[in-house]
Amino acid sequence: MKPGPTIQDIAAAAGVSKSTVSLVLQDSPRIKAETAEKVREAARTLGYVYNRGAANLRGRRSTTVGMVINDLTNPFFVELLVAIERVLAQSGYTTLMAHTAENVETQTRVLRSMREQNVAGLIMSPALGTPGSLTAEIQSWGIPLVLVMRPMGTDVDTVGVNNAHGFALSTEHLIQQGHTRIAFAGNRSGYTVANQRRQGYLSTMAAHGLAVEDNWIVDVELTPNGGRDAVRAIFDMKPRPTAVVCYNDQVAFGVLHELDRMGKRAGKALAVVGCDNVVASEHTNPPLTTLSAGADKLGTMASRTLLARLEGADDIGDDVVQFFAEPELIVRESSVGHQSARTAVEWRKGGSVQPARKSKDPV
Repeated sequence: MKPGPTIQDIAAAAGVSKSTVSLVLQDSPRIKAETAEKVREAARTLGYVYNRGAANLRGRRSTTVGMVINDLTNPFFVELLVAIERVLAQSGYTTLMAHTAENVETQTRVLRSMREQNVAGLIMSPALGTPGSLTAEIQSWGIPLVLVMRPMGTDVDTVGVNNAHGFALSTEHLIQQGHTRIAFAGNRSGYTVANQRRQGYLSTMAAHGLAVEDNWIVDVELTPNGGRDAVRAIFDMKPRPTAVVCYNDQVAFGVLHELDRMGKRAGKALAVVGCDNVVASEHTNPPLTTLSAGADKLGTMASRTLLARLEGADDIGDDVVQFFAEPELIVRESSVGHQSARTAVEWRKGGSVQPARKSKDPV
């Protein structure tokens, strides 16, 4: 027996989203009259019969949002989660959080469980190796989805960072400090975010006519242990780089730790730049120069995007949200040395420079 038409069929015929069709069938006043009529006409043409009783059983309003995080050992994602929870709580939602530890199989089980628990929506930072088909599968469930930090195409709401621009700022800063041999620590083959960050670094080196040796792009884990491995690899190179841009602050922390173990100081033996500006970055020894896009701002944007989908807000419509924040570089001692740290600057959007607040010399 051939199955009858579905909400997805109506959405395709009317040229709108599945959420819009659902709202029209529920007689929601949020949908414009002309759009509602277009949806009803598509439903009549396809012979769709709306079962309101079944819809009422299915549609019991959930106030739980699923939050799927790839790596809670990274303080940045903890700060992001706190911001998301705060905004959702203000709108009456609770957060069901799951940690996948970069494991795709764990992620699959978690998502299946959240679907069974009828979560109202999902905010997810996908695990490394997530298949590109996953977003379409989740959307077919009728559950609103917002990706954070790790983009997976232009057909799903995404909140992230302009990675290429950020790493161009980092590399430009090091070049302005006089460095011509600069390494990139944290390369991950086939990983979109790593590709974007590496491209920002490479394009800036090329713009200054600076060659990049193959071994300067160091493929290590995106953890402090990866940073330690990167330092050991860099100091074995001949000629060795005098500076390094790190994939994230976690890698940079490992770099600082290994330099200290070797009796060397960041900013002098090796200039170091991180990414994420987690709270601890200001309190390392020496304080870490790092890119900042604002975990609070990103978490707030992700939450508001999902809430707009859940509430059927007219201002968001059917257009896919693709928001990528422009990071700024917070310059501290790890990239400029003890003497220069007193006149550190912030490299802001577009590469403009503004004075930063002076701080006392570290003890």
